[in-house]
Amino acid sequence: MTVESIVTTLTTHWKFDYETHVGALRDLYETAKKQQWNAATDIPWELEINKEGVGDVLDPTAERFKRYDFVKALPPEKRIEFAAKRSAWSLSQFLHGEQGALLCCGQLVEAVPDIDGKLYAATQVVDEARHVEVFHRYIKLLDQVYPIEPVLQGVLNAILEADLWQMKCVGMQVITESLAMGSFKAMQAGTKDDLLRNIVELTAQDEARHVSYGLIYMKEELPRMSDPDRERIEDFAVGAVRALATGGGGSSAGGMSSRQKIYEEMGIDYDAAIAEIREKDSDPAFQESAPSTLRDHVVPQLDRVGLITDRVAPQYRELGFQVGSAVS
Repeated sequence: MTVESIVTTLTTHWKFDYETHVGALRDLYETAKKQQWNAATDIPWELEINKEGVGDVLDPTAERFKRYDFVKALPPEKRIEFAAKRSAWSLSQFLHGEQGALLCCGQLVEAVPDIDGKLYAATQVVDEARHVEVFHRYIKLLDQVYPIEPVLQGVLNAILEADLWQMKCVGMQVITESLAMGSFKAMQAGTKDDLLRNIVELTAQDEARHVSYGLIYMKEELPRMSDPDRERIEDFAVGAVRALATGGGGSSAGGMSSRQKIYEEMGIDYDAAIAEIREKDSDPAFQESAPSTLRDHVVPQLDRVGLITDRVAPQYRELGFQVGSAVS
């Protein structure tokens, strides 16, 4: 395992006025205190993982997974093993994302100007530490932790390196947390593994608060920003969505990606499998019926805070998202 260092520029704001000025954020802080849970004692770790029930966490109903020829060609026991490895890989990306959120929220405690925002962000630091703990423990029971994918790391690094705290808040609270919340809710509804269901139920509850923090804060803050800074955030948001929507799945700079290695270990021709996935997933009817956290959660939240303006809306449409003018 390696440690990676990045250089971040951050202005720390002391706030000596301790009165509440953003009431909705102070209310969210109170809710967060009441909803704290302990990853060591509030999760039924005595339950044995049902690897067949876990299935593929990003396709909990298995509607997509079972339709591919390269999956059908595997013996039943290999399908279970393959699904478990793919799930461990997917959950590993969430694990790395939770650490990114831990680092970002530590920055927000320093950088946001309102005491209400600082207090809530402090509760999220604790939330993210708990998420790192719980997903690391679960993944080790399921299979192993896989390396972070370059596209995800690039998005997280861009958020951590951003020079505007509002950009950090949009990148983490509105984009990344919406992505996580939608994914965890899908896992909760679809998984047949009781241990995973317990984990994602509590985690999704936290993520919903995190998204609310971004929505509350940015609805107040963005209209006050200068046009150039606001446009920078609009461009940053569409760039992050583009990276998440189109990136990944290829070889990393150091060779084949960790996901590719899973396919190869299972005796699956990775390039042929990816080609089949792209061909079948390009069917418009399937795209419309398949769940999409970007389409169903991330883009609507960006629209809700007013970041999908007429200026950037064409870029979202080019990515296949149906958007209009931003919501005021």
